[in-house]
Amino acid sequence: MARGPAKAEITTEELKADLDSLREDMNQLVGDLSKVVQQGGEKGVKAGRSALEDSLETAEEAPDQLRELIRENPLGACGAAIGAGFLGALLMRR
Repeated sequence: MARGPAKAEITTEELKADLDSLREDMNQLVGDLSKVVQQGGEKGVKAGRSALEDSLETAEEAPDQLRELIRENPLGACGAAIGAGFLGALLMRR
């Protein structure tokens, strides 16, 4: 706040008025900051929901992609299943 030349004496009424003005400015600042934080939080929630929806779509498509891969390469799929079973058996033995 720009003011004119400083007076030699400041009355208590002027000081109270300045403090009240400062208090109002601080309340306004706190309100503005709260709004900014709330808007940022809403953006974060929207981004999280979008990522979750994308992940769910990918997870829903995975079984179909796996079926297609098995149809395209049945011998490779059988080899992978046998290898996984062999590794599982080795781990279970120990």
